[in-house]
Amino acid sequence: MSLISHPRIQLSYRLLLAIGGGFCLSILATATLPVLLVLFGADKAGAFVWLMLLSFVWYSLIILWVISTRRLARTSVILLLLSAGLYLSLVYTAPPADLRTKAEQTR
Repeated sequence: MSLISHPRIQLSYRLLLAIGGGFCLSILATATLPVLLVLFGADKAGAFVWLMLLSFVWYSLIILWVISTRRLARTSVILLLLSAGLYLSLVYTAPPADLRTKAEQTR
């Protein structure tokens, strides 16, 4: 019996992935999607509030999905790719910090 197939280790990894991975993914989605919605003309504050409320639903669904899945490795890769995609979109859609300070200085 290998170490990864031990039931206690699988359960621990599943719980860690559900709690930690679900939290990271829901926070990244909550931070990224309002920025993307602003690009399409939505109100940033309203979008953030609605997505903050939806983050509780996303987090719960991610936990249920990770606990109920049979293929834990595939689920881990999917969560990692979704988190990486949201992080990259957050980094590359946010305006640089020096542009924000220059705009504030001209006021």
